Amino acid sequence: MSSSADPPPAEPPAETPDAPPAAPPVEPPADTPYDWDAFAERPAPPELEIDSPAREVRAVLRRYQADLSAERGRARDATGDALAVAVDQGALVARLESALERHREALRAAGLGRVHLELRVLKDQMVEALRGGGVTFEDPAGRPLAEVADRVEVIGWRHAAGYPAEVVAETHDAVVLHRGTVVRPGQVTMGAPPPPAAVPAPAEEQPEQTPAQPSDQSPDETAGGSTEHAGQEQ
Repeated sequence: MSSSADPPPAEPPAETPDAPPAAPPVEPPADTPYDWDAFAERPAPPELEIDSPAREVRAVLRRYQADLSAERGRARDATGDALAVAVDQGALVARLESALERHREALRAAGLGRVHLELRVLKDQMVEALRGGGVTFEDPAGRPLAEVADRVEVIGWRHAAGYPAEVVAETHDAVVLHRGTVVRPGQVTMGAPPPPAAVPAPAEEQPEQTPAQPSDQSPDETAGGSTEHAGQEQ
């Protein structure tokens, strides 16, 4: 008779499904150029310096700064080239404006008034396009030299009574400005009153010469008197 303190009988182990058989080892094909046996372990360099992430970031930032500076330099060069072309165009448009004004009556007399009007409209459009880029021009004709001395180059003078003072008589090239700053001085011919006539210097006064008084003694007496005076001295 069994005691109540005896342990219960052990349950039989649960049946498990059969595990798949292990795969056989794969042999490398005969034509494989390299196998692991072809590689040999080599020692690392004795002094291996590994850059920190901060140093790598600084190097990237330096390269970025160099590229940005180079791009800014190219942009400045392109802007300078474009400005130089715009300045030249401003001088040419100023010449066109002067020519249209100078030949206005001749074109109208020849029946080309409509052509003159069309050219003037095109000129005004060019002026507005240049003004949009900050390029303007001005004609200093008739202005005193003191007002335009720092923005014109004098290439000639005209002296006539019609000029009461030194003024710009003719403009050959207008003054071109970029946002109010002179970037191309104008070339002008100045007008001025004629110089005063040269007054001849007064001749130097010569002292008056007193004519010699005639002597009452004859030449013989004069010679005798001189002989007697010489004998007395001896």
